[in-house]
Amino acid sequence: MESIHKLENTIEGWLEPLPHLPTNWRVWIAKNVWWIVLVGVILSVLGTLMLVAGIMTAMAAVGTVNSVYGAYGVNIVQDYSGWWYIASIVSMVFLVATIVLEAMAITPLKAQNKKGWDLLFIVFLIGVASSVISAVLNIGSYSVIANVIGSIIGIVIGAYFLFEIRSYFKSAVIVKK
Repeated sequence: MESIHKLENTIEGWLEPLPHLPTNWRVWIAKNVWWIVLVGVILSVLGTLMLVAGIMTAMAAVGTVNSVYGAYGVNIVQDYSGWWYIASIVSMVFLVATIVLEAMAITPLKAQNKKGWDLLFIVFLIGVASSVISAVLNIGSYSVIANVIGSIIGIVIGAYFLFEIRSYFKSAVIVKK
């Protein structure tokens, strides 16, 4: 956890020169981030279920098309190699990890405990890792440059808002007996 706190301080240093949100906006976001995360978790769970259904439907469709045309010696679906499935499964793993960590963060965020903010920071780092791995898995795709640019913009905006509210989350007091 120490290395994560060092990374946290490094990123804070990078964002320090940027203009800050007005104080009342930062206070509002810090007090209400817990229910924003809750809504995100609910929508993410629904999205995950739809994604699983979509992946299963695509796999069934590809299999059906291949089997029908395969009977005539034609391989229609050549573009859907195993990489597509691997990329989908990797994305699902990142999505599930994000949902679990965000769900764990809700109660500490409501109490404005630093543990909640730390969990959001870990979710942020998982998002960065997911973006990098997604870019690597999609090399050769026409949209890889747009995905990388979009990911960089999303990472910068996410880091900005996350670090704008950091000071409003207090560490738990350790009581020694």
